[in-house]
Amino acid sequence: MVSYRLLLACLVVGTVYLAALSYALDALERKLRLTADIPANLLEQDGFTSTVVNLLMETLFYVVIPALGYSFFYLVIPFSGIRAGFAGALLALVIGSAPVVMRLSVRLKLPLSYLLYAVLSHFLKLAGTLALIGYLYAL
Repeated sequence: MVSYRLLLACLVVGTVYLAALSYALDALERKLRLTADIPANLLEQDGFTSTVVNLLMETLFYVVIPALGYSFFYLVIPFSGIRAGFAGALLALVIGSAPVVMRLSVRLKLPLSYLLYAVLSHFLKLAGTLALIGYLYAL
């Protein structure tokens, strides 16, 4: 049975984590000047609207969908808690992100530093939110 209190807690905690981490990663990206070699027409404009839209998309894919899935399957998953979150994040990274980034690195002339930063930031967001979801369901 789905616990709506746990889903709401996952949504709130995950969104706060994503907002804080996204802010820190955006500041790091600007400080390291990772997008300096990328043409301006390929970059999105910084602003309030793009930040809110990105946070909503990340909340949907990093928090809402995994929390709903975990709420249905946490009783039959052989491991639980933070370990389940990290295992899910590694699986998603290997199956979903790594092949796409490898293909992009061959097809587009994007700087390798930016691609590595994108993979690392994706992993930090995914691992953190999934670990929080696993931790909240383990309580």
